[in-house]
Amino acid sequence: MFKSRAMNLLFTLMVLVIIGMIVVFFFVFRQQSDGENKGTDIDEIINQLTVDTGEITTNIKGDHFIKLDFNIQVSNKEAKEELEKRTFQVKNAVIYTVSGMTPEDLQDQQGIAQLESLIKKRVDGFLQSGTVTHVYTTEKIVQ
Repeated sequence: MFKSRAMNLLFTLMVLVIIGMIVVFFFVFRQQSDGENKGTDIDEIINQLTVDTGEITTNIKGDHFIKLDFNIQVSNKEAKEELEKRTFQVKNAVIYTVSGMTPEDLQDQQGIAQLESLIKKRVDGFLQSGTVTHVYTTEKIVQ
């Protein structure tokens, strides 16, 4: 191809390096995309990582009552087992948190998100086997 043997060798090496880089790129990219598709299965989240608080009814500021129910998702199975044993502390944290709120604090999405964040921080404070990854409000009625 080229007149110089060194140039032929250099060209062949460059082609092989480029082909190798393309193969590595596709291999790494495929592994990353497979990892993204293998996210946590919903059945695993429900059965192994989520604890239902049950219905919690308490009074809030302004002579009003609130009825709440949460599903708390944790990072691992050990944390779920611990959280199931600590349900009395979870209910206490919820009651303590909402007792200082008004109905107006809990009317919009921002108020619910703030409540979920506060509960997440409080529950994380006493959870030792893992962490709370998300708090889902499954029921909210203010009277």
